[in-house]
Amino acid sequence: MLLAESALPNCQQCVGRLVWQGDYSRCGNCGLWQSKLEPKILSPQAWDKLDETLRGDALKSLRQANFTLVLARIRAIRQEDAKGRLLDVGCAHGWFLQQAKANGYEAIGIEPDPRIAAQAQLSGCAVKVGFFPDVLAPEDCYDVIIFNDVFEHLPDPKMCLSACFKHLRTGGLLVINLPSSRGIFFRIARLLNNLGRVGPWLRMWQAGFPSPHLFYFNAENLKQMAQQHGFERCQESNLSSLKVDGLWARLRMDTRTNVIIHACQWLTIAVLSPLLYVLPSDISLSMFCKLK
Repeated sequence: MLLAESALPNCQQCVGRLVWQGDYSRCGNCGLWQSKLEPKILSPQAWDKLDETLRGDALKSLRQANFTLVLARIRAIRQEDAKGRLLDVGCAHGWFLQQAKANGYEAIGIEPDPRIAAQAQLSGCAVKVGFFPDVLAPEDCYDVIIFNDVFEHLPDPKMCLSACFKHLRTGGLLVINLPSSRGIFFRIARLLNNLGRVGPWLRMWQAGFPSPHLFYFNAENLKQMAQQHGFERCQESNLSSLKVDGLWARLRMDTRTNVIIHACQWLTIAVLSPLLYVLPSDISLSMFCKLK
């Protein structure tokens, strides 16, 4: 779906008027970034630009460590012995589903890419193949709905929040972790883009990937949008955005870029990685309770 300029004249969050610079725009009112990049998640040609094996090697260790923290925070908020039903939207390889199931949840995933969904199903995960909320029955209801690095890829976040409200039980928990426009890597990429170095900026948006970023939220404009759809934020925190272990595979999964450039990027990030503990985090974790 191409998000043409005429289809995005206003900010998705506060309906402020947008001024586009190429494919990107930032709302001057709430700070929400939007793009006109074109998702091609079901296009075989788009996957030629992404090594899915390297992507899995790059992200698995980091994601699993973050998922352990996410589940602990869900458990602390809900404070229930009965875990209930959990829906993981955009479940990919099923790593979060496996951990949620091990923690006692009836865990179900949704994944639009049939190849990736098949891998999750082979590992024993219950996965619906298709898009959220289309593949859900009207009566489907959950105690937890989670988006792990997915919400920023969705063309219509407001519609998705309305669907979450419909499919969550009263008092249910909506969990969203996503890259933040206040993070240090986003800020550096934006600065370099303004200086004419567009590569890091395009990578932050995953331009040319099968599923690019269509939005960049921060904790506050995400909170405002969720409130408009019947949710109250009950916790806000951060997650790690990268580990040196797996960084090389993460860089190399983009097959379009020269290995020498990736080597320079790896060295720079590895040297600066200790500073990431004190600099603004690039991944925000927001938890919202459905109001009565």
